[in-house]
Amino acid sequence: MNKEFAKMCYFARLETGLSVKNASNLLNICERQLNYYEAGQKNIPDDIVAKMTKVYVNPELGYEYLKQTKTGQELALPTINMKGISSRTLQLRVCIKNVIDVLNKLDIIACDDVIDQKELCTFMDCMKQIQLLSGACVGIRLFSPIKKSALTGTARISLITSS
Repeated sequence: MNKEFAKMCYFARLETGLSVKNASNLLNICERQLNYYEAGQKNIPDDIVAKMTKVYVNPELGYEYLKQTKTGQELALPTINMKGISSRTLQLRVCIKNVIDVLNKLDIIACDDVIDQKELCTFMDCMKQIQLLSGACVGIRLFSPIKKSALTGTARISLITSS
């Protein structure tokens, strides 16, 4: 995994309010191992990432982890905005507007069920806008304003975002 993902894991733990000691206990790993993972010095195993997404109440970790795998790259998962809910909502609105703008072009291209060579570039531009919309939708879906304290099990509303 890369250093960016390791940094995401670090900030996800901090956002949840867990110390290294508490998080490592909940993840069933030693503190040193968690430090290695968060520093990007060792790859994080799949099962630990899965536990992190649950313990840190952060589904974005799982999504970003999957994006970096060979399977995730083959799926061409859309990039999602990791900022706050207001930024994600604005991005969604802009993407919806852009897709609406290209729908007429897409209708003209698709009406004969054939994409010929002269239409291909325009078609690919339309698909790019749809892919961006898909990423904006996933970003809204993955955003969780409810963060649970792994220590107490109590829920709190949090609009704190990681940059």
